[in-house]
Amino acid sequence: MKKKQNSFTIVVIIFSFINVSCSGNILSSLSTQQSTQEQAQVDMQNGNYADAQSKLQSIISSNSTNYTAVSLLAACYAAEGGVILLNILLNASTSSSLSTASSNPISFSASLLPSPTATVLAQMVLATNTMATIPAASMTSDMQLQQQLLLSIYLFLQMQSSLAILQAGGTISAAQATQIFSTITNVNSLTGVNSSVLNQAISSLTSGVSGSAGGTQAQQITNYLTPYI
Repeated sequence: MKKKQNSFTIVVIIFSFINVSCSGNILSSLSTQQSTQEQAQVDMQNGNYADAQSKLQSIISSNSTNYTAVSLLAACYAAEGGVILLNILLNASTSSSLSTASSNPISFSASLLPSPTATVLAQMVLATNTMATIPAASMTSDMQLQQQLLLSIYLFLQMQSSLAILQAGGTISAAQATQIFSTITNVNSLTGVNSSVLNQAISSLTSGVSGSAGGTQAQQITNYLTPYI
């Protein structure tokens, strides 16, 4: 019964995200901007992310309060790094590791996301920073969902990157630990926006890392990840 409820929630979220990803420009009355935004969406669907970014940046430069364009630009940055939110939501709803989302969030996230290369992480920084430029009071529920998904995925990727470092015999630096705990703080500030299975996994991860023993943040992260090495 719980799995059916999770699947239903995922379906609702997917349709909600389709709305934010595919709606027309409702924040600008200029037909040229609307046309450009629609062309950018087509570029995104075709994987032409550089062209889409150029169009969206042009719209935003002339209308900085077009937050639909801003949210699309954030999604475009993530997609260029291989993080396509719709695909991740769909895969999460059918993942063979769905039942382990809470008990094993590291393995669950690894089955859904690309490898945490420097390029992927850099694109996620662009995506999350872009979403952060939208004032909280101006965010629609769909934008709130997108922001939480991007931050959650970024945290998963940060942890996957840290795990790779430990598996290679390295150590987590203080700077890396600070970045991870900063993301945890940002994710926790949005708790409750998304009640999907992804939120179950991220809640387990954030509470697990924060509750791990260690005299420093780096030690806490290392102790949390040690069972996965």
